[in-house]
Amino acid sequence: MKILGIDPGLSATGIAFLEVTDEVKVIHWDIIKYSKSKGAKKIHKYFKSLSEIIDRENPDLLVMEKIFRGPNTVTLIKLGELRGAYLLLAEIKGIPVVEFTPREIKQSVTGSGASSKTQVRYMVKSILNLNEEIPLDVSDAFGTIICYLNKRGEHAGIH
Repeated sequence: MKILGIDPGLSATGIAFLEVTDEVKVIHWDIIKYSKSKGAKKIHKYFKSLSEIIDRENPDLLVMEKIFRGPNTVTLIKLGELRGAYLLLAEIKGIPVVEFTPREIKQSVTGSGASSKTQVRYMVKSILNLNEEIPLDVSDAFGTIICYLNKRGEHAGIH
């Protein structure tokens, strides 16, 4: 099974692919950034970039971080619009979607729902045996997949 993990963000979206058979294998990771675009143009660019990645990698499942509560309502609305575009894309491509809250992901990856992004990255690199540096958005994307696998119990040895 090839799983796509997404950490949606307005300044950058983290993308991660794992292939799960008898073992877990890192396939690909990337960052999508379009900080200079705004509104519908920005969402379209993110949508198009993710569509190209999906066409190339052909995932069986998409796992994405849910929106969390925050002090800035405008940012949450914009993030919701972007997530909506990603959900629509998954529906168009026929890819099932599973979503987890940031707290669920942190709890699953580090053992604490209050972990920092740096702590999540440290554990993701350890779990997946990654020696290279990865951006925080990418480690969060990998974290969504690890959370899914832990909750499904499909790969008991992932920790």
